Amino acid sequence: MRKVAIVYTTRTGETERMAQVIVEGVQSAGGEPHLMRVEELDDVSPLAAFDAIAVGTPTQEAKEVHEVTAFLDRLAASDIKGRYAAAFGSYGWSGEGPYIAALRLERECGMKMVAEPLRAKQGLKGTEFDVCRAFGMKLVFGE
Repeated sequence: MRKVAIVYTTRTGETERMAQVIVEGVQSAGGEPHLMRVEELDDVSPLAAFDAIAVGTPTQEAKEVHEVTAFLDRLAASDIKGRYAAAFGSYGWSGEGPYIAALRLERECGMKMVAEPLRAKQGLKGTEFDVCRAFGMKLVFGE
């Protein structure tokens, strides 16, 4: 069973809603999801116990939010490498945050990306929840 850390922060609650639905996808694929707030991970060493890491960030001022920037800095400086990874997040205007986080996960943190960054405009509805569930499933099935 693949253990999946879903690490996120939120501004309006939308990225948190995405994270919760991603948990459902991980569970439906037989994975073991663990939902964590970025703000609770001053020490990233507990992430060494996970097979996959999903990072959720809203977009603010055309980039990831500063809490995620600091988290990814700590992750890049750690010995945690080679995990499966993906990035997701919500946005109001432009949506670059998950793309920037995904690039950092791959290039700076040495992770293996299993999915394109997932972004959703605020006000999730309908099939967007299905897309989030499928994203969670990809974290379990890998490449």
